[in-house]
Amino acid sequence: MTKEQTILSKLGRTEEMLAGLAAHAEQLARRGIDAAFITKLTTAHGNARDAHTEQLAFKARMMEKTNECQRRLDEMLDLYSEARKQVKIELPTETWREFGIVNQR
Repeated sequence: MTKEQTILSKLGRTEEMLAGLAAHAEQLARRGIDAAFITKLTTAHGNARDAHTEQLAFKARMMEKTNECQRRLDEMLDLYSEARKQVKIELPTETWREFGIVNQR
């Protein structure tokens, strides 16, 4: 298998291989492809599939957290903007630096 193949295609090709090995186990046993080998390949395939599933779940959680973070930042910036506007309206220019405001009216 080449590196360009996707994880799902590699998993699919391995599933096909396992089906073929099961169908021709007797002929391949004399070449070292015995039940123990097939069991190892089946276990490795299951582990890879499980890891891929977990990875997809982590990606989904990351996207959810990214969206949550953006919503919270938007809310914070809206509140910051309102506070800045009120400071500029109510307080003299000389006090703006205390709030981190460096531009003029």
